[in-house]
Amino acid sequence: MKAVKRNIIVALAALALVAWGCSSDDDEATEIKTPEKEVLNEQPTLSEGTDARPAWQTPDYDSYEQTMMVEVTLQDTLQSYASAADLMCATIGGEVRGVATPEQVEGTWRFTLIVASNEASANVGLSYYCDRLHRIFSTSWTTFDAATVPVGTGGIYQPEFVK
Repeated sequence: MKAVKRNIIVALAALALVAWGCSSDDDEATEIKTPEKEVLNEQPTLSEGTDARPAWQTPDYDSYEQTMMVEVTLQDTLQSYASAADLMCATIGGEVRGVATPEQVEGTWRFTLIVASNEASANVGLSYYCDRLHRIFSTSWTTFDAATVPVGTGGIYQPEFVK
């Protein structure tokens, strides 16, 4: 009987050692965990195109009844590709109604764009030529409103060319 008790005690002790050796505490102590990379505002990589530099000409503002001025900040996705050789163009009905070259203000590329029109509420398109990428990006921008405040944030002040 003593031998049976002794065998049971030894078996329980062995079982306890095996259970303790397989505990998750040891796994955590010896396991090397690779930290997960947190991706914040990952910007897409844009491919180079074959668009030639457009010959957009500033319109004769005296030929139009109204103008609106908007300082357009280039969207974040395009900021790293921008240069002083870029252009921005506003169109109404396919006709050029404003052209601007960029300026860099505190590391951010902006365009001061004056748009001309004879009719209020006309749909205005916006095109951006990126010289480094040799690409023209276009978007439906806003409706013409001579009372538009020239400077602001979001919306028409930072249009989305790349989605």
